[in-house]
Amino acid sequence: MNNKSSKAHKIFWGDTHHNTYTYAIQQPYLSIDEILSFAKTHLDFYSGAYYTPTAEMFYSKQDLVSVGTPVGILAERIKSAKTISREWKEFQEATAIHNSPNQFVTFPGYEWQGDGSWGDHNVIYKDEGVPVCLAMTLPKLYDFLRRHDALAIPHHIGYRSGIRAPLWEHCDERISPFAEIYSIHGCSETDEELIGLRSNSHMGPGVAGSTYQEALDRGLHLGAICSTDNWTNMPGHWGQGLMACLATELTREGLWDAFRKRRVYGVTGDRIELSFTCNGEPMGSILQGTSQRNLEVTVRGQDAIDRIEILRNGRVIATYCHQGNWDIPSERNTTRFKLRIEPGWGPRIGELPTPKRNWSAEVSLSHGRFVGWSPCWVTRDQGIPELAGSKASFTMSTSQKSVTAKSQGAIVLEFESNPSAEVIVQINGKTMKERVHSLARGSRVLWYRNECIDLIRKTTDIVTEDLERQDPFFYHYAFKSKLHRVIPEAGYSANFSIVDTDKLSGRTNYRVRVEQRNGQRAWSSPIWVEAK
Repeated sequence: MNNKSSKAHKIFWGDTHHNTYTYAIQQPYLSIDEILSFAKTHLDFYSGAYYTPTAEMFYSKQDLVSVGTPVGILAERIKSAKTISREWKEFQEATAIHNSPNQFVTFPGYEWQGDGSWGDHNVIYKDEGVPVCLAMTLPKLYDFLRRHDALAIPHHIGYRSGIRAPLWEHCDERISPFAEIYSIHGCSETDEELIGLRSNSHMGPGVAGSTYQEALDRGLHLGAICSTDNWTNMPGHWGQGLMACLATELTREGLWDAFRKRRVYGVTGDRIELSFTCNGEPMGSILQGTSQRNLEVTVRGQDAIDRIEILRNGRVIATYCHQGNWDIPSERNTTRFKLRIEPGWGPRIGELPTPKRNWSAEVSLSHGRFVGWSPCWVTRDQGIPELAGSKASFTMSTSQKSVTAKSQGAIVLEFESNPSAEVIVQINGKTMKERVHSLARGSRVLWYRNECIDLIRKTTDIVTEDLERQDPFFYHYAFKSKLHRVIPEAGYSANFSIVDTDKLSGRTNYRVRVEQRNGQRAWSSPIWVEAK
């Protein structure tokens, strides 16, 4: 995992909203120690959101329920002070044990909901030893946190204000220097629903009043992050949001300084490296008014970059389209490339008795070397790739899911070679050999036809020889691995700069949006320019 940025700032990746101690009826219990042990395999920092509410199930009256279909609703309430004290102690013991400066940094944190009318916040402490605040109102929470050098990060903003979503008029940006604008809930940047808050029918729909842009329109100095907000045993779940922090060192002190100064940004899943400066100052800065603002953006993605947008006060003032502005390099030119390998396609849950699939892969180059990797994991039990010169190997595990749930995991391998190099990919006994320049023109699929036929014969009464449409049938039920199009460095790297000389009237904020060709996005924190 490569970390790059400007001014000696490195990019560190973390999840500050992974719920723990969730309802036993929803997820098997997993200790915080096990969660943290897994988190450190692919994250730089972690602040789990210890969940203070619990839930009670109320079943429908018998005469209102169809035979064999018991239904009911959950009613949340805050756990008892005794339970919170015991669980919070256990949680802090784990964060203290797993905190390893310069390797993996933890912060104790919990989800604060109060009486539900002030907006949910993730409270983060710099160190252990501070109790959970059980205040019911945001002003009282803020009073408590000011005494303990703590943060309270608004999350799933964009829902109806005052019902689990914030009332921006009460926000104290000194305690809440940034907000979560994307998670498993969706995106709450605006209510335009470019992505939208559409995954939680209870709390939705997303609506005007508490969106991120509205907070900026009020003049709040509020940075932007993404975090998962999932209730599984999977912190850092790809596609559900991830936080990037621009810090000088991977320590609590280094990260905390960056938190306070809003040197943070968010991505949906792919670890898009983003640098954004105004007159040389990084995102999160507050500058004095000048007649000329030099805005510079540097992006290094995990897929081909589609476009970069610069916004001023919520309006796009400049767009750079990267598609069509790069080519596959000539045969003799050595450069870097990225190859995304995505196993796990195939039968769905309940179709064949193969609920879990283990993958073993080796990728080698006829000439060249592997230089980095990035995880795109959606389940646990993944192996950290071994990069050894011209060879890379890794193991993965995927599980069957429903039609709509993603069951594929992936990693992105970065290598250095020229386009004439041969790439040999071996995954679970299947081998593919092709030149880099050929793989750069389109994706490939490895599918396990014979294995599928054997499994169908062993587990069903289907006479495979009698099937009218054999390969389409077998392809449906066979496991498959996708090799995405190889992207050269010219495709996943871009620089964009403009000079804004417009006369500003009042406080102004600039921020950046990035989108890759695969739909993955990044949002910078703003840079503010005060009126002269």
